[in-house]
Amino acid sequence: DGSTFKGNDIERFYRYGLLTNPALKIYKPWLDQTFIDELGGRAEMSAFMTEKGFAYKMSAEKAYSTDSNMLGATHEAKDLEHLNTGIKIVNPIMGVAFWREDVVVKAETVSVRFEEGMPVALNGVEFRDPVALLAEANVIGGRHGLGMSDQIENRIIEAKSRGIYEAPGLALLHIAYERLVTGIHNEDTIEQYRDNGRKLGRLLYQGRWFDPQAIMLREAAQRWIARAVTGEVALELRRGNDYSLLDTQSPNLTYAPERLSMEKVEDAPFSPADRIGQLTMRNLDITDTRAKLGIYTGTGLLAGGGLPKLEG
Repeated sequence: DGSTFKGNDIERFYRYGLLTNPALKIYKPWLDQTFIDELGGRAEMSAFMTEKGFAYKMSAEKAYSTDSNMLGATHEAKDLEHLNTGIKIVNPIMGVAFWREDVVVKAETVSVRFEEGMPVALNGVEFRDPVALLAEANVIGGRHGLGMSDQIENRIIEAKSRGIYEAPGLALLHIAYERLVTGIHNEDTIEQYRDNGRKLGRLLYQGRWFDPQAIMLREAAQRWIARAVTGEVALELRRGNDYSLLDTQSPNLTYAPERLSMEKVEDAPFSPADRIGQLTMRNLDITDTRAKLGIYTGTGLLAGGGLPKLEG
């Protein structure tokens, strides 16, 4: 395992390796003092490869390091460790450098269809193979530079790192999926889904994808969120992360414009009189809140204008 001792992968490979085979014997060069003494950093390793005549695609001249798979690419280290160095030094490998004026990016209308949470079609073309679908999503999103981001993150060891990310296909699918989620599920379900999503994302980041707590969160998202996510979303992609949603269709939408129409609607689901009753019930907590504000003012926490007092 060639992961560096300062990164996340060294722990991920360790966890997944021992989960797969408890008897696995693991060698990690970056934890071997002899290796560190001889080849202590990227510059030393690059010089060693060049000296020995090995073809090395990540030469010392490159201003950053890149790791990638079909889900996305990460550019980090070297010049990108400095926050005064921006995204413009990166040469994208999954899309276009959308910030460059000489790069032509034409607006494009794209449709994405889901069935029970799974993406099944792009631009009306159905895919039986999810790998082929993601590959096509990468091509579509990539020609716009969609899904590129500059992030500061907290590594597993609690130190902050900075990276430039590319994920054109996942970004395209995510935009469409989230649109359907917000049109289908209710507020509390969406709130729980997003809270769980942040927790699950962190567990994935930590190499805990197969831990019980991650399995529980995945089960909830797949069974109770995704099963209802059937429909199609159309959007216009422009340059970078600039896009517009054009249409949302689903047999499971709970979005119903007639419920909130500003025009007269026959058989409206509720009337002005109903709303008067609902507002009247709010008087209880309004009264309680006003009383609490009075208490806070009396104790000096709030000034007369109702704003918190800042102590020097």
